[in-house]
Amino acid sequence: MTNTTRHPAVIDLLGGTPHGAGADTATTVTAPTPPTAPKRPRKRDSRSPRLRYVAALIVVVALLGWFVLRLLSGNDESAQERIADETNISETSPTLDITPPAPVAAETDPTACRTDPGDQKSGAGVIAAFEHAYYVARSGTAVRELTTPDTSLPAGEKIQAGIDTVPTGTTHCVRITPISAGIYSVALTEMRPGQPPAQFPQTITAKELGGRWFVDVIN
Repeated sequence: MTNTTRHPAVIDLLGGTPHGAGADTATTVTAPTPPTAPKRPRKRDSRSPRLRYVAALIVVVALLGWFVLRLLSGNDESAQERIADETNISETSPTLDITPPAPVAAETDPTACRTDPGDQKSGAGVIAAFEHAYYVARSGTAVRELTTPDTSLPAGEKIQAGIDTVPTGTTHCVRITPISAGIYSVALTEMRPGQPPAQFPQTITAKELGGRWFVDVIN
């Protein structure tokens, strides 16, 4: 039977000597504790950096694809707008060619009452210009320049004297109906401020000289 009581030499190893112990007392030596095995370093996962690189690459590719799609869609919209503008221009431009000039419509319509500046491209046009110079421009000189050189109408000074008797603000309207070549039936309406309209029926003869029309005779 083995005795498990600790030997007194254990106390001596800890720094003390038991009382009454002899020199030949057997000494029991405690076995040294085996050293603790060093911890192995944790193995790093080599896949983590690769996964991060792949994820970043996917994001970059997605952004580039989105940018290219936006660029292509913007170009398509610009092209569609340009085509629409060209289509609108091509559809609307022919209407300008078929619109008749106003003086021609007024000349061919006997019921039209003209107050426009007229022109010297036709007999009716020069009659309208004659009345416009009298009532709107109020210039005897301008009126006389629209007549033939050998007309029986008075000089510009006398025409101006007649204009000065017409109150400022007087308006007019003239209907011109062709009777025959160069001869027109004219219905002139004069509207003075605060007075009822006055009408003056006239027969005016116009002549073409050097490609321009002039008033010749007023009856």
